[in-house]
Amino acid sequence: MEKGRFEAPKGAKGASAQNNRTNSAGSGGSMMNKLWPVLAAVAGVMVLVVGILLITKNKKPTPPETTHATVELTGVPRAEVERRFSELDRLIRTDLVLTLTPNVEDGEATEEPLVLELSDAVSDIHLDLVKLASDLDAGRGREGTADSYVLDPRDYLVYDEERLRAKIDDFVETAGTEFAEAEVRLEDAPPAETEPTEPKPSEEGEPEEKPTEPPVPDKMMIIKTGSIGRTLDADTIYRTVTDAYALALIAEDPEAVMQPALSYKLQIPAPVDVDELWNRYCKEPVEPELNTSTGEVTDGANGFGFDREDLTAKLEAAAPGVEVQVRLSVIKPQADAQTLRDSLFKDVLGEAHTNHTAIYNRTNNLKLACEAINGTILMPGDEFSFNKIVGQRTEAKGYKEAIVYAAGGVSKPELGGGVCQVASSIYYAVLQADLKTTERAAHMYMVDYVPSGMDATIYWGSLDYKFENTSPYPIKIEASVSDGKVHIILYGTEWKDYTVELTYKVLSKTDWETVEQEVPNDGTYHDGEVISTPYTGYKVVTYKTTKNKNTGAEETTQIAVSEYKKRDKVIARIKTEPTEPEPTEPEPTEPKPTEPKPTEPKPTEPKPTEPEPTEPQPTEPEPTEPEPTEPEPTEPKPTEPEPTEPEPTDPEPSENGGD
Repeated sequence: MEKGRFEAPKGAKGASAQNNRTNSAGSGGSMMNKLWPVLAAVAGVMVLVVGILLITKNKKPTPPETTHATVELTGVPRAEVERRFSELDRLIRTDLVLTLTPNVEDGEATEEPLVLELSDAVSDIHLDLVKLASDLDAGRGREGTADSYVLDPRDYLVYDEERLRAKIDDFVETAGTEFAEAEVRLEDAPPAETEPTEPKPSEEGEPEEKPTEPPVPDKMMIIKTGSIGRTLDADTIYRTVTDAYALALIAEDPEAVMQPALSYKLQIPAPVDVDELWNRYCKEPVEPELNTSTGEVTDGANGFGFDREDLTAKLEAAAPGVEVQVRLSVIKPQADAQTLRDSLFKDVLGEAHTNHTAIYNRTNNLKLACEAINGTILMPGDEFSFNKIVGQRTEAKGYKEAIVYAAGGVSKPELGGGVCQVASSIYYAVLQADLKTTERAAHMYMVDYVPSGMDATIYWGSLDYKFENTSPYPIKIEASVSDGKVHIILYGTEWKDYTVELTYKVLSKTDWETVEQEVPNDGTYHDGEVISTPYTGYKVVTYKTTKNKNTGAEETTQIAVSEYKKRDKVIARIKTEPTEPEPTEPEPTEPKPTEPKPTEPKPTEPKPTEPEPTEPQPTEPEPTEPEPTEPEPTEPKPTEPEPTEPEPTDPEPSENGGD
């Protein structure tokens, strides 16, 4: 570091310079003209001269209460003048302490202040009282002919300039430092202590074991820590010290002046960022990964890095400007590809094998939906969406029309009808696996291919079935249709330490009724034909009971409450034409008395009990002939199975696609 060297400053306070400052015989006015500008220039330290002692030759001297700097003495004996300067001399010999405070542009200082202590022995500072006596002998400082003096103590300040400068130079060289940021480099590392062992020869003719693949050559990262920069200027320190000595002679508080303070520039290097070094020089190992499209596990790859905690500890303990070393070596993946292959999809987490009706279109739709789902792999945290994976059921994809439950509770054929059975089968398997269902809706009417309350309906654009893989391992869904069943199997890695049992409870039941619907006589329906099959309404709560495999402790929780509507049995009644046809079609329609007559007797309203009282009338034998057409008594017979019908309502929804 380049150090400041001194040149004698203009107006230096050395002995020769001080002696030249005071005129040997100037008038009082010229002396004051010289003195006051000097006092005013002392950085505002002295607005008012600390003490001016005025003593006339007719008055007895009064001892001063404060230290006197500039002395104006009138009528004072020479001995008094010399005494005053002796007091100042003792004051100036006090040790001086210079405090240098760090000045940091960016952020706050992180170091303690530097301190320079100067004693009388170092600087040989004093007032030249010999010169003072000589000046008094020569009459310097005397005003007029009276015993009156005007003298400035600073004119007599003496110190060893060479010794003082040498002391400050040494301080600057010791305390000042060059600034440097941290440096990093890589070098080849020496061989590791443990070398790979040679493969052992195989026994009993087995093939020899292959040698371990050598790791990537090791590297050493060498970090030279940064150095704090202390920029100290020797000339500035020198001027501060000499000014302090001079100011102490005229200051109101000399002790404070003898402890000056000074700021210096401090530069602090940026701390070494261990994470940034890792990102720049290291490589994370590549873990074996499951390809969710193919179900194959890819091999991992080794990485390259260092021990972060070890390097952090070394850097914290390192001094500025020293070298810290850390080895960069091979980092292997945490998982082994083959172990992963062996562990994945080895357990059945849940399964459903649900019977389906042998209707061609519906079976076709079930197969297409299963083909779209089959082989789906869900990583931990992934969500399954039936509509997203299967997509819209369109004719272009091969879907056909089959029965669905539509708005208003009617059953009608639509493209993709029946695929709700696939969604329900998946939901039933998910419940067994104890995974988290995120979206599910029950059917409009109860179905029979899964236990009550364990079904799920879907409809493109409005209803979806979703669940999340909440297990810590991947899950694969196998879906197929064969042997009259929909097969859903969830493969994964069993992680639970408990078993799952599913149950349900019927909270309420709403029976259906038989309702007659009047229909036109256009051949669409026969009289008494069933228009809508009935469904019993239910409210069902589903439960899950878990049993700990180790302790046997059981816990039962509610899964869901499902409500299924009831649908009445609707029977067709051919509409009679007495009201509308009579005014509009007078005679042409009436020539067929045989047609209206079978329909005219509204035995449907009075029920079969009413016609019997009318039969005994002998007056109308003709109407008795149409009685063969009055198989209305046979109509009530469909109502007889009604009590047994509630049970068949469960199988009926197997026609449903719900979608």
